[in-house]
Amino acid sequence: MNESDRPLFLVVTIKPRLDRMAEAEAQLQSMRRNTLTEPGCVFMHLVQPQDDPQTWVMLEMFRSRAAWDEHMRQPYNTEGNIILQDLLREPSDLRLFDEK
Repeated sequence: MNESDRPLFLVVTIKPRLDRMAEAEAQLQSMRRNTLTEPGCVFMHLVQPQDDPQTWVMLEMFRSRAAWDEHMRQPYNTEGNIILQDLLREPSDLRLFDEK
């Protein structure tokens, strides 16, 4: 199986501004709802660690790298990420994973 056909997993660590957490969550949930309609999205969950509720994690799976690349081009994603810049304490940490 070549790289473009392999499922792609993502873990995005998100640190919302403490004074704008509700706005940040609303923006992320809106982006998530749109993403879940994409044929290439298998799942996307916004979760928070039990020991650190001020840091959030988006767990994502796409059918392929190409499907994720298509996701990243969607206007609700590009525009949403611009909106998020003012709502976060620092840029999100994005890690990509392959299945073993």
